[in-house]
Amino acid sequence: MTALRTLTTLALTVGIVALCAEQRAVAQSLKDIEQIAGGSGCATREWKRRGLAPKPYIKGMAMVFARAICQPGAAGVVVVSATPEATSSKADALTHYGDIFAAKNMINSTSGEDTLRHAYVLLIGLGMMESAGKYCEGRDVSQCFAEASSAEAGLFQTSWGVNKASFELKQLFDTYSSKKRDCMLPIFKGNLTCKIRKSHNPKCPDSTSDVAGSGVGADWQKLTKACPAFAVEYAAIVLRTSGGAKGEFNPIRKKQAEVSLQCDSMLQRVQRYVKENPSVCSKFR
Repeated sequence: MTALRTLTTLALTVGIVALCAEQRAVAQSLKDIEQIAGGSGCATREWKRRGLAPKPYIKGMAMVFARAICQPGAAGVVVVSATPEATSSKADALTHYGDIFAAKNMINSTSGEDTLRHAYVLLIGLGMMESAGKYCEGRDVSQCFAEASSAEAGLFQTSWGVNKASFELKQLFDTYSSKKRDCMLPIFKGNLTCKIRKSHNPKCPDSTSDVAGSGVGADWQKLTKACPAFAVEYAAIVLRTSGGAKGEFNPIRKKQAEVSLQCDSMLQRVQRYVKENPSVCSKFR
């Protein structure tokens, strides 16, 4: 019996050591993804009228993309990775940007990881135009958005009202609201802060960048500003379903959001890393 107890104790000890080693390896993998992003050309790129992106923004975008690569069957990921031909041309940013992607040899003719990656590349450029990469931005105080459903917020200045563009948007809101998905706030936050700003527009002098209105629209604004991973996934779906020539985003309509080959290269490295280290996927929820 003593020998049996000794063997059992030894087996448990070995198992615990192996589990701890695996957990350390996964934790290191997450750090590796952040290092890939933070040390990339995407992180040192000068954006037109915006300058350098905050490194937490680039790291956060890389991490949300990594999770999407890990979960290709997730409903939102399926929408974002679909070939442009499968969507309405006027509603899809990838169709609207077709000539720009073609000029950079970024092919989106098939559904899957490459099309997903290119959507995220465009999303990175959009975030720089809309919020300069600051996750906690409130509504644009130059505009008079007073209704909770139309007030824009977050990295990409999306709105709750656009949820009608895809059933997946409301589902995503419900999932994050119930805290079933990681917001990745520490990664996006860094040392960034956002102050409440007052409008200087004489047409709406009482407007501020704080939450507008009440109800579900106000709840959406709060979540978007406090949960950047949600903001990214939400905007990615909007980009493909209501983000084209007549869509939600002014910088997309005017083709002002830049498509960066440096950011594409960075996300390619993340994509390869996840494929070579699939255990990292166990850390994502």
